[in-house]
Amino acid sequence: MSFVASYTLGRSGRISGATFLWTVIATVLVVANVVVIASAFTTVRLWEDEAFNLTVPLNLLRGLGYTSDGTLSGSELTPFDVRISTGPTMLLPVAGLIGAGLDPVVAGRLVGLAGYLLLIVSLALLGARLGGRWAGLAAAALPLAYAADVGLSPIQTPIDLLGEVSAAGLLVAALLVLHRRPWLAGLLVGLAMQTKFIAALALPAFAIAALLDQPGSSILQRARGALPRVLAAAACAAAPTVVFELVKLASLGWAGYLQNLRNFAGFLLGGGQHGFAVPPIEKLGAMFSAWHLPWWLVTIVIAIALALAVTGARVVLREPRSLGVVGHARVSLREFAVVIGVAFLGLASYLAWWLLSSHTPTWLRHPAPAVLAFAPVLAAAAITLGRIALRGAERAPAERARKAVAGTLAVAGIALLVASVWGRTLQPGYPTGETLTDQRAAASRVAELGSEWFASPWGSEVVIVVLSGAHSGLVDAGDAVRGDLQLWHAARLPESCDPLLEAGRYRVCAAPSP
Repeated sequence: MSFVASYTLGRSGRISGATFLWTVIATVLVVANVVVIASAFTTVRLWEDEAFNLTVPLNLLRGLGYTSDGTLSGSELTPFDVRISTGPTMLLPVAGLIGAGLDPVVAGRLVGLAGYLLLIVSLALLGARLGGRWAGLAAAALPLAYAADVGLSPIQTPIDLLGEVSAAGLLVAALLVLHRRPWLAGLLVGLAMQTKFIAALALPAFAIAALLDQPGSSILQRARGALPRVLAAAACAAAPTVVFELVKLASLGWAGYLQNLRNFAGFLLGGGQHGFAVPPIEKLGAMFSAWHLPWWLVTIVIAIALALAVTGARVVLREPRSLGVVGHARVSLREFAVVIGVAFLGLASYLAWWLLSSHTPTWLRHPAPAVLAFAPVLAAAAITLGRIALRGAERAPAERARKAVAGTLAVAGIALLVASVWGRTLQPGYPTGETLTDQRAAASRVAELGSEWFASPWGSEVVIVVLSGAHSGLVDAGDAVRGDLQLWHAARLPESCDPLLEAGRYRVCAAPSP
């Protein structure tokens, strides 16, 4: 309690204007998160990718092992389906919660909530360590501002049963402990890879940082001194993947395991997508427009932040002690540089992969782990360096004008952050006009038929099948779905449909004649 009081009250015992403003903005952020999270549990529809992920914990509880319905892999039960890119770090806890009696959607999104809370708490702590409470607040706010809820493959809410947000949370937690416990950082990175394997793109940045985060007069000397720590971190990072691969091998046998590896390599290299040809400039434009703000305004903000950060960095290099004076930063210059280096290299690796992989669509979900994990860290660092730059400028002759500029930039930055977060808050979920309640009602009607399998097109129909308790196949899967009842959305019902049941906006059709 005394710590909180000393942190929020001035020497006179009264709350300062800056503390009051920080408290107001923090409250707005908390309210925005509560609104989005509450809507995720009550109204935001289950997305088909989430439903597909749910088939693994549901089948695990049915005694079928770590198996998906194979909806995208031939519509047959598929052990260790490579098309399920969300990993066991999320799906196994979901199975445990469902087994304890929770509703599958609630169970999935509770695990997603844990990952999101890990993300924002880790960002707040790391941001505060880098540059005080304002840097921590900005870092914790940015994930909600990111508009990954737009497009054809959205992250509708930050607690969806998808691996991107939780992987980002694990990466930030790894960055938080990297300096003091590199072995734990390695384990967290390994768990991030088993949450969303694309988190492996962050490995080079963490490896370089672990080597350089060591005292020494030369890079070679630092590398030698850090070698035991790096090896321990590497072993811990590899452990989750090694365990999962051994489970696969024991379950599939050598022939099945090698085929699974070939399938996984093909999926990883192709991104699971085909038929796209997207130029990098289009993706870059989407990224600059992904903050519920005009792209040109985002560009201006980034340019100003970079200019101030570079100026502040020059001051810090001349006067290393300035880092601890502004914003109550609690890191050494070496740790500050290592954290920035990991965040920059990690974000650059993801964006380079995304921009250059023209065969993947312009989905903001793809680079989300890095944007959610590393962009807020860079923002916190930029705030810290910017404050150092402006504080140094206050000693110049035009001190009053400099203070006016600093105040204007601070107010503008706060306003833009609040606008961006609130824009995200006002648009919970992908706009389909369908709610979670609608889906559950339709699924309950479909379950009355008692069919074990349904065939449907890929889309919202998959969700209804999974929520009904049946297995989900695709209508174009040939012999695998021959004889199965078909579920269609009324808007794309084929003329050949022989209707058996009406369930809200969905229709169940008899199996097509041979």
